[in-house]
Order: sequence, then structure tokens, then C-alpha cells
Amino acid sequence: MSLKRLTLVCALCLVTFCWVLPTRAQSQTNKPAESTEGDRDQTLKQLLTEVRELRLAIQRAAVSNTRFQMLIERVRVQQAHVDALSRQLENIHSQVADLKAAKPQMEQQIKDAEDLLDRTPDPNAHAELDSRIKGGKANLARFAQEDERLRSRETAVDTELQTAQAKLNELDSQLDALMNELKAP
Repeated sequence: MSLKRLTLVCALCLVTFCWVLPTRAQSQTNKPAESTEGDRDQTLKQLLTEVRELRLAIQRAAVSNTRFQMLIERVRVQQAHVDALSRQLENIHSQVADLKAAKPQMEQQIKDAEDLLDRTPDPNAHAELDSRIKGGKANLARFAQEDERLRSRETAVDTELQTAQAKLNELDSQLDALMNELKAP
């Protein structure tokens, strides 16, 4: 049932009650008609005031409910954004850790190849080892570039995450304030 119908039904019930009650009271007592008419007018005024107050209360409740629903949706969307950024940051941390773990292995392979190069008299093997060393050093340089890129991306995502988390905290505060407002009499 819509709020307007509910308000209308309440108002009709109150008006009917106002007309029936004074009629019964008049039949039970032998008051003059003027007194009964004044009581009826006073009762109608009180009921009208009550209906207006009820209408305002219902309107305030509807507005608060809409604000509440919108705020909940904003919190939900912001939480999803924070979660996505957190996953992205974890992924970057994992990639940095992988590079960090691979770097000593690559350096050891280059060192081993250089040691073997000094002891290899065969020109073909010497050329192959020299090529492997150059390739390893090129990979090591790419590792350094990738590490720098990941560190830069890590800083950017971390900053974005902090901003998003601050916005989520603000939305949570607004939601708490609205809930306290709704609890207040």
C-alpha cells in the first residue's frame, strides 16, 4: 500500500471516528448542541494537525530511506574499488618479489658463465659463453627496468588505494551519522 493511501485511510478513519464519537456522547448526555459542535470542531482540528504531522513524518522517513539506500550503494561501489586496488597492489608486490628472487639466480648464471669462459679454450664454446653472458646481462638490465617500473606503479597504486580508502571511510562516517539520525526520536 502506498504512503498516500495509508495516509488517506488513516485520515478517513480519524474523521469517521470524530463524527461518531461526538454523536454518541451527545446522545448519552443532554449537552446543548452548541457545546457538541464546539467539541467536534476542536477534535477535527486536532485530528487534522495529527494527520499533517503523520504526513510530514512519513515524508521524512521516505527521504531518509532514499538517502540511506543511495549511501549504501555508494559504500558498496567504493568498497569494490578499494578491494580491486588492494588486489592490484598485492599482484605488484608478488611481481616485485619474483624479480627480486630471480635477480640473484641470473647474476649467478652470469658469474658461472664468466668463470667458465676464462677456462674454455674452444673458440666455438667461447663464443657461445660470451653470447650467453651478454644475453644474461641484457636480461639483468631488463629486470632492473621492470623493477623500476613496478616500484613506480606500486607507489601510484598505493596512493590511489589510500585515497579510495579515505573516501570509503568518509562514506562509512556519513552512513553512521544517518543511522544515528534515524535512531533519534
